[in-house]
Amino acid sequence: MNDVRVDHALTGAELLAAAGAEVKSWPAVSAARSRQVTWVVGEYTRALAHAEHPLADDAGVTKVFTAEPVDVYLLLARTGQLRVRKAADPSKGSDNSEQIRLEVLKLLVTACGAEDYAELPPQPDPPSKPPVAKRPRSLLRAQLTELADSPDAITSQLRMLAVGAVVSDTGIRAGEMCARTIEDLSPTLEELRVVRRPQGWSESEAFTELLALSGLSRAALKRWLPDRQRLLERVGGTATALWVSLHGNHHDGQAVPAGTPLMPRGLARAWTRAVVDTNIEMAGQPSWEPLPTRMEQLRRGVTPTAVRAPIVPDAEKAAVLLDDVAARGRALAELRRAGEEGGTAELQARIAVRQAVREAWGEGIEHTVQLRVLAGAGLPDDASLAAAGWEPVLLAAIDRGQGWGRPSKAADAV
Repeated sequence: MNDVRVDHALTGAELLAAAGAEVKSWPAVSAARSRQVTWVVGEYTRALAHAEHPLADDAGVTKVFTAEPVDVYLLLARTGQLRVRKAADPSKGSDNSEQIRLEVLKLLVTACGAEDYAELPPQPDPPSKPPVAKRPRSLLRAQLTELADSPDAITSQLRMLAVGAVVSDTGIRAGEMCARTIEDLSPTLEELRVVRRPQGWSESEAFTELLALSGLSRAALKRWLPDRQRLLERVGGTATALWVSLHGNHHDGQAVPAGTPLMPRGLARAWTRAVVDTNIEMAGQPSWEPLPTRMEQLRRGVTPTAVRAPIVPDAEKAAVLLDDVAARGRALAELRRAGEEGGTAELQARIAVRQAVREAWGEGIEHTVQLRVLAGAGLPDDASLAAAGWEPVLLAAIDRGQGWGRPSKAADAV
C-alpha cells in the first residue's frame, strides 16, 4: 500500500474526500471497492451536516474516527437518514451494508494514518451459512464428472465444468477466480495459487495459498484450456487470464472480442446461464440431479487442502531453487539422450525434476523463467517438458500468454 498519507491539516468533508481519493488510488483496490468508498465518504460527509451528529465540517483527523462520531454516523446511515434518495422502508438496515461501512472506514483510517486516534466498532461476524450436506456435494461432483466424460460438451459447458470443479475443490470466491492467470496453475495442474484478501483487508494482510486440485479439476482444465486457446484468436498481445469470455461484446461504444478476461459479475452470470441450459438439456437423464444455479452454493462446506506460499519470491531462495531445476533437468536430459527413456533411472529423474519444478512454482517463480532454465538444461521441446511434468495444454497457454512463448520458440521467431 502507498506510504502517502492524507494532509492532517484538512478537516471535515475535505479530509474525507482526500482519504477516499487516497484509498481509490491504491492499485489493489477494485472498482467495486472504489464505488463503496465513494458511497461511504458521501454518507459520512452528509452526517457531518446532520443536526444529530456531534461533529461539524471543521472536525479534524483526531476526532472524525473516534467512537461517538462513528457510532452516530452508523446509526444515521442504518436508519436511512443519510440517503440521497428516500428508501421504501428506511427503518430496515442491511447487515451487509453495515459490514461494508466498517470495512471502508478502516481503509479511510489507514489512508489518514489515524490508527492512533481511531475507535471503530468491531467487525460483526458474518451470518453463518449451512454447509451443503455430504450427499448433495457428492451428487454435484458426480454430475460434473458425467459432464466431463461427455465428448459432446460445448465450450460454455466446458468452462462451466472447469469453474465448478475448481470452486468445489477450493471454495474460492468469484473475485478470486477472475484474478487467476495461467501463472497460477502448477505445471502439472495439480494445484492453484490464490491470493486471499480478508474482508476489510489492507494490502499487508493479503496472503497466498496453494490449493490442491482434484482429478476432476485437472480433467476439466485439460478440456477447457484448448477451447480457451481458440477463443483468444482475435485478442491481440499477451493473454494470461484463466477465465475468458465466450462471445464478443461492446464497451463504451467499442467492440470487445471474445477471449477477454471475465469479471466477477460476468463469471457469476455465465455460470448461471450455462447451468440453466445444462439442467434443461440433461433433464430426464436417469442419474442427473440439477446443478446449483448460484456459484455461492458451490463454496459452502468446502474445506480445501491449502499450503501457505510467499506473495513475492525470495531472491536468494529463488536462485537456489532454479539451480536445482537446472541440475535435475540436465540429469533427465542426459538419460533421454542416452536412450534410457522408460528405465528406472529415467523415471526417478522425472520425479526429481518434477519436484524441483513444483518447489520453484510454489515459491512464485514464473513459468517462463523455469522453462528458459529447462531449455538451457537440454529440455526445450514439448515432449521433454512433458517428461518433466508440464502439461502440454498449459505449455500452449503459456506460449499464447507470452506472444510467441517459450525461449526455444522465441529464438525461432528472431
